[in-house]
Amino acid sequence: MIKNFFTRKRTWGVWGIPVVVIALLFWTDPDRGGSTRDMLMNFITVGIAFTAAHFLRKFVFDYIKLSDHVKEAKNGNIASAIIVLAVTIFICVAALIFSTRAHAQDVRTYVPAAAERYCPMLQDQRSQLWQGHPMPAALCSLVEQESCIDLKHSKCWSPVSRLKTDREEGAGFGQITRAYNKDGSIRFDALAATKLLDAGLSEWSWSNVYQRPDLQLRAIVVINRDCYMRLSRLVKEPSEVLRMCDAAYNGGYAGMQSERRACGQRPGCDPQKWVGNVEHVCLKSKVRWKGYGQSACEINREHVFNVFDVRYQKYVRFVQVKT
Repeated sequence: MIKNFFTRKRTWGVWGIPVVVIALLFWTDPDRGGSTRDMLMNFITVGIAFTAAHFLRKFVFDYIKLSDHVKEAKNGNIASAIIVLAVTIFICVAALIFSTRAHAQDVRTYVPAAAERYCPMLQDQRSQLWQGHPMPAALCSLVEQESCIDLKHSKCWSPVSRLKTDREEGAGFGQITRAYNKDGSIRFDALAATKLLDAGLSEWSWSNVYQRPDLQLRAIVVINRDCYMRLSRLVKEPSEVLRMCDAAYNGGYAGMQSERRACGQRPGCDPQKWVGNVEHVCLKSKVRWKGYGQSACEINREHVFNVFDVRYQKYVRFVQVKT
């Protein structure tokens, strides 16, 4: 019996190959098992969803013996074939519903697994470079906003998170970006610009950007610190400065300043305040980008709202001891 178990092709197909694949995934995991763990959890969730769907089908259609209808369908019975198809559709829809609910996470409270490792590292960098940060947890919520398509995605809070098109590349925790002209020349290189702000980034380059999470995190602190130092001379309230700098992080400092200037020219608009004022004066494109479903203006405003009003509070615990 045991001998037959190990010689059957089914055994190796069901157990042997998956074990080898999982071992290889762990071996090549850039996050020391974190990405593979999240991937396996997704598979387990799907399996649980299909199990739940199966029992729901048994409960709803307890009078249908599916195996009998499968045999009849194979023999050409159209009615049985329709029943099998209907039950299959029911199971798939139920599994989709269960899977969606199982994967759903409250973005205001759920902290991605990788954040438990990297958010403290980010705060260590911030403690070294910017001890007076008024709302240090915002740096962590910024990383989540930049790198997490989904809170349980394998690249959420990952140094190898990457957005790549033929005209642009965004890398890592903060999606540091370089953009190209049509002829292939560099139009914009945020990495090169950021290196000019801090000597501690001298070793950072596009050849090692994904292998240096420490420098990625340092760059996030440096970029936001530089904006804060520049803008705090003009805007009095620290929380407003941080929101404006978040808008600048996503859409550019010059663009943000142009919007402040335009706000100052409008009756009742205070360029010293983001919420309810500058946020409503968007000079960016209102045309929705193909593949994004949002315009540059919508993305920019959502970025600030998510960082400070949606994701922020759950990261406060990472900075309650060390500030």
